[in-house]
Amino acid sequence: MKRFSGWSSHGVKRTGWNIDLRTALSGLALVGGVALFAAFYLALASQTAMLGRRLQEMEAARMAIVRENAHLRNQIAHAASAVESRRRALAAGFITTGTVIFVEVPAVESNELLNAGHESSPP
Repeated sequence: MKRFSGWSSHGVKRTGWNIDLRTALSGLALVGGVALFAAFYLALASQTAMLGRRLQEMEAARMAIVRENAHLRNQIAHAASAVESRRRALAAGFITTGTVIFVEVPAVESNELLNAGHESSPP
């Protein structure tokens, strides 16, 4: 067996530095930990970027709705303007009035209005 180990190690150069198993495992654990930390960091960074993009899309949609609402308010204000109301009234066949006379009517109780014209006598 000694001949085999001598024969198998013949021609194999030894390095100038020797690392024991515990040091190699510690280094491997450190590299694995750093790789795991980097993977978690990249996952968090990509999720943050994705949420940022989604937030930008939602903000753009909100701004589009705000612009649409402003446009609708403008249309409502135009439709409710006196000039537009007059134009629609004339188009619908209404005519302008000549002289307007206001008549003052004395105040009447609501019961008197209900019973007006229905004078009844008890049987």
